[in-house]
Amino acid sequence: MKAIFFIFLLFFSPVNVVLTFDFPVEYQKAVSLIESGKRREAAVQLKELIRRYPDWGLFYLEYVANCIYIECPKDEIKNYLDKAESLIDNNPRLLFYKGLFLESENPDESLRLYDKAISLRPTYMEALIRACILYSDKGDYTSALSYYDAISEGNKNSALVLKIVDLLVKKGDFDRAEKELLWLVKNNPTNQLFLFKLHDFYNSRGDRDKAKVIMKKINNLSTHKKRIMRPLK
Repeated sequence: MKAIFFIFLLFFSPVNVVLTFDFPVEYQKAVSLIESGKRREAAVQLKELIRRYPDWGLFYLEYVANCIYIECPKDEIKNYLDKAESLIDNNPRLLFYKGLFLESENPDESLRLYDKAISLRPTYMEALIRACILYSDKGDYTSALSYYDAISEGNKNSALVLKIVDLLVKKGDFDRAEKELLWLVKNNPTNQLFLFKLHDFYNSRGDRDKAKVIMKKINNLSTHKKRIMRPLK
């Protein structure tokens, strides 16, 4: 039972796991601290776990994942990452965090790691998003769009959508670019930045009628905001 649960934990982030087994108290505390945003306190608990259970790769991995977010020294992250890798083989979370650690220095290697993580867990949203962004940066339209389409709508943030829109426009896929911009505006109907983006898109395409409709929405929003602000003066 313990072995099965251990494998389960390796494949899923601790913040998404309901602890039903008698794992060390420090691990449960670390998970709670991470969930509440107290990552530096969580690091203390995770280090204690590593001291007490030096052969458990999971705890090294969790420490690395937490350490990346609080920007620990690179040498420290690498040491713990190497130790985790020596104890855990072909784990998608390990591959993801190794890719995240290497992204700024070796994006191609990060992509290789993300690709491998996704092959092991096709619904790994974090890996899909990072791979999509890197492929977009490389101008790899086919790969970027393939991963983008695998990301659920609930996980698509505005920065990702705008990056894909820019790539679609560069590649001349204007119909798909319009579709993504309309989706962005639909889900953020009062965001003038996105409305202006759609307005400029229509202008660049010579679609003056659609551009006028969007500009009318922008003006209506501006008027509404002025009405709200006036009583506050």
